[in-house]
Amino acid sequence: MTYRVLARKYRPRTFAEVMGQDHIVTALSRALQRDRLAQAYLLVGPRGVGKTSTARILAKSLNCDQGPTLDPCLQCDPCREIELGGNVDVVEIDGASNNGVDDVRGIRDRVHYRPMRDRFKIFIIDEVQRLSGPAFDALLKTLEEPPGHALFLFATTDPHKIPETIVSRCQVFEFRRLREVDIQNKLAQICQAENLEAEAEVLAAVARGCRGGLRDAESMLDQLFAAAEGAPTLDDLEMIAGLARPERWLSLFEAVEQDQPQAILQSVEGFLARGGTERDFVEQGVEAIRDLLHLILLGEDARGVEPAPEWRSRQLALAKAFGRDRLESLLGMLFALEGRMNQAPLAARALLEWTLLRAARLSRLLETGRWLQGLETSVVPEASPSAAAAQVTGSRTPTTSPATGAGRQASPEPAPPSPTPAQKPNLPALLKQVRRHSSTIADLLEDRVIECRFHLGENGPDGLQWLLRPLTAQDREMLEDPMEKRALADLPGSPGPWHFVEDQGPQKPIDPIGDQLRETFGGTEEVP
Repeated sequence: MTYRVLARKYRPRTFAEVMGQDHIVTALSRALQRDRLAQAYLLVGPRGVGKTSTARILAKSLNCDQGPTLDPCLQCDPCREIELGGNVDVVEIDGASNNGVDDVRGIRDRVHYRPMRDRFKIFIIDEVQRLSGPAFDALLKTLEEPPGHALFLFATTDPHKIPETIVSRCQVFEFRRLREVDIQNKLAQICQAENLEAEAEVLAAVARGCRGGLRDAESMLDQLFAAAEGAPTLDDLEMIAGLARPERWLSLFEAVEQDQPQAILQSVEGFLARGGTERDFVEQGVEAIRDLLHLILLGEDARGVEPAPEWRSRQLALAKAFGRDRLESLLGMLFALEGRMNQAPLAARALLEWTLLRAARLSRLLETGRWLQGLETSVVPEASPSAAAAQVTGSRTPTTSPATGAGRQASPEPAPPSPTPAQKPNLPALLKQVRRHSSTIADLLEDRVIECRFHLGENGPDGLQWLLRPLTAQDREMLEDPMEKRALADLPGSPGPWHFVEDQGPQKPIDPIGDQLRETFGGTEEVP
């Protein structure tokens, strides 16, 4: 088998080919030029951004026949052997499979011997966080005082799992995720070098789906060309890699914004039917929501968010329709969903659908929250322009001034409130509508209702007031749920918000002194 995968074939071989890590390349290059290399380096970052490749390039720069140099020749024996992994003086270890104390003792025994041929004896430990505690302890003394010809290069994706005593003995370099545009340009160069045809939108989707990892993007592109018939398309990408087309996310979140449950469930079904998993859905959905949030906060000039021309206006309109509050809330719901999936993996699909259906009603929940907050702070939420105009029109009456004649109007004066007397609504019809919404609530109301009247506000009737017999804590929580109250208020024939009041029976006279005595001494009141 002679075929080399693209991720290996186009791996960076010199510092000039390292992409998106200019801060690290500059620091290491200056250290080489000034002969100020540290004894150990810790390379930190997500997978596929160049940590191990940078370690190999540094090893080639130090041991090249023309070195130490910033531009290794790549032709001498040390350079070629390091690239192939067969250099006797450059030891590359996988920390996941060689994580025991005996493995580290082997390194400790070899580090004091001088290199057999090259200038430096270099130890590259990938996934160093997988070493055991005793292995780190065995490495500690050697790492603190290594011989002058030894250099340690550690690579990790989880630096928090490495003991502080090890980190403090290393110079730490943090690798960044690569920009989508840089990854797309690199994939285009690979396609040109391999004489492969791929549309720009396909390469852009691959770059977006790999989330900043070049190796993942190259592997995805390799898989795409191996499985697609002819030039790969977005449909091929959906089938092979589970990456949904951009317009599918627009359609889904438009359905969420407009509270269309049927369209939401169909979108989830289509995504899973095309080979994606629930976790893929969450990861890609988070990125799509993030793009919308950047658009609403930064506008059309949002960095890193470049919608295709045919989707630009639609995406901007969707971002404005959601607004910042709903987008941030939706993003938080998706983050919480990931944790729930870890706890109940078999219910992943049900959790996903439930979260999206709840997200579709976020606007009602946020409006209810603002209304409740206004009640707590005695501040009435701002009314809509039409409601405000109606209120002004209804509260001002043109009058004729007796002093100036019939043709002139006096300054408008607010009319005194004239509340309409409370009336009993059509209770059987209301309960019928409630039963269509929730039979549990309908049974509860039928069992506990004493009376139902229009609720009187300052300016007249304001919804319904239900007088109920005493409730359990569970029943009270269900009836006071903001989402349920909003749904009840929106039922056909409902005049507005629903208010629930419990009948407490005859009230006891206020007796603060007696209450304090009973609370202090634990006494009880005897009623004759």
